[in-house]
Amino acid sequence: MGTIPVRDVHSLNSAVQKMNVKTWLFKTQTAPVTWWKTILWWELRRIPVNVLIGAYGILSLSIFYWGILTSGHLQPGEDAVEPLALLIAPFIVNICYTLGWLTEISARAIFSVSPQFGPLLLKLGIILSLFLVSIPALLWGGYRLLQLSHFLS
Repeated sequence: MGTIPVRDVHSLNSAVQKMNVKTWLFKTQTAPVTWWKTILWWELRRIPVNVLIGAYGILSLSIFYWGILTSGHLQPGEDAVEPLALLIAPFIVNICYTLGWLTEISARAIFSVSPQFGPLLLKLGIILSLFLVSIPALLWGGYRLLQLSHFLS
């Protein structure tokens, strides 16, 4: 095997630096759009989306735990969260993610859809996931902040 010329390495580094994650994540598919290219487009983005939602989920879970554990509403011996729900949540997120490419393939087979359809579905899925993950943190974190500001006792 030969070595890669230095100018090619610099060109590659420059190209990688210019393309940020957001641009790559929501980039449209190149024509022609086939069912296997659609699946590949989605599957290449699965791990980055899981990392994003997982990291945000950990942050939200921390806020939720802080709110509920310090509010005085959790009785001794009670679980703040059903432990099984924490184990099942990543599987549900990935099932919903798979529904994204199944929906796109079905829509492309039935209708004439824009090349932006896949990225739009992905954006909507991420927004919905982040919103749903935020609800317990917003409720209990907000409740606890109201307690601390003496609006609630």
